Amino acid sequence: MTLDEIDRRLRRLRADAERIGDDLLEVEVDPNRRLLDESQLEGESARRWAATSAALLQLWEWHGLLTACLERAVKLRGTRGRLRPGSLAELGELIEGASIECSSWLVPVAERHPPGGLRVTVRSRPDELVERVSAELNEAKAVLAQIENAWDACMPRLRRAGAMVSEASELCQKVGEQEPPELDLARQRLKRLGEALAKDPLSVTPAELDALETSATALRDDLGALAQLKDEIGGLLMGARELLEELRRAQRDGEAAHADVLVKIEAPTVPEPVGHTRIEEELEQVVELSEAGAWRQTRDALGQWSTRASSLLEQARTIASDNRAPIEARNQLRGRLEAYQAKAKQLGLIEDLELSDVYERAHAALYTAPTDLRHAEALLRRYQQALPGNPAAPELLM
Repeated sequence: MTLDEIDRRLRRLRADAERIGDDLLEVEVDPNRRLLDESQLEGESARRWAATSAALLQLWEWHGLLTACLERAVKLRGTRGRLRPGSLAELGELIEGASIECSSWLVPVAERHPPGGLRVTVRSRPDELVERVSAELNEAKAVLAQIENAWDACMPRLRRAGAMVSEASELCQKVGEQEPPELDLARQRLKRLGEALAKDPLSVTPAELDALETSATALRDDLGALAQLKDEIGGLLMGARELLEELRRAQRDGEAAHADVLVKIEAPTVPEPVGHTRIEEELEQVVELSEAGAWRQTRDALGQWSTRASSLLEQARTIASDNRAPIEARNQLRGRLEAYQAKAKQLGLIEDLELSDVYERAHAALYTAPTDLRHAEALLRRYQQALPGNPAAPELLM
């Protein structure tokens, strides 16, 4: 090697050694590293961190050997512009040869359990040692990062789950309910995961945290809904009573429309009004449950009642509408008859005997109770068709 080549190689090796030293120091002062050293780790985390700690000690040792070798090379190089052949060869051997005597554990880094284990001594070139130290340092940093990430990702989630469990417990007291078994189970999960995170963070899986959060959220939301029901029950019952009154009005409208259509329309095909229901009694049962503080039963009963009452209201409105339909059809026929009569006057046909006879018959059919709608409409069509220039009107009846 020429002196220029040696100088370039030496500069690169010294830069590598400085970088490795900085990385080792960064790991050394990492607060999580100190926390791991002070923790009573168990399981996979304990095994991997023990191996990583041993590796870091060895990496410091190897870094010291590398630094010492490079210091000897720098001292031998000196500041001279030229070196004697013997010094140049010695310097080249330091940099390019297996000039560093280092020892290591016989077993791989991930399986070391210090103290104990055998060590082997090998000789290594400086660049080989740089490569080896860099690789094992990256592995050690990866293990530290995995544990740090487990803490960083899991601790906030456990705190949130713990807050939801506490909130669920407070809500139980607010609504006067005994704590459900699911709440105690959530506490047990929370405690177990908290201990695992402290002792073996690598053993905590996202699926376990997902299950805890799902359970805690469901408990908090369910009990929160009961507490909200307790706060709002007065307004909810008022709304239920208004719905009941609306239902009763719709039922009365249906009964009145049914009675009216039976008198005014001949053989109407209409539904009968809904008979007596226990809807009022069922609402009173909801009130009694709320007064007893049985909020879960109140919620279920009120929900079922509201669904049933809304269905009955829709049914009652449909019945009332169906019963009014025949009379509305009769009224439309009356309106058309009067419109055709007005047109007959405009055409000067009001005195036409045949036309007047059809008119009188149609008028009598529409203004005599009960009205036969099909017969009345047939007469109306005859009258309409007798008027010149009057197109056929659409049928009103099915």
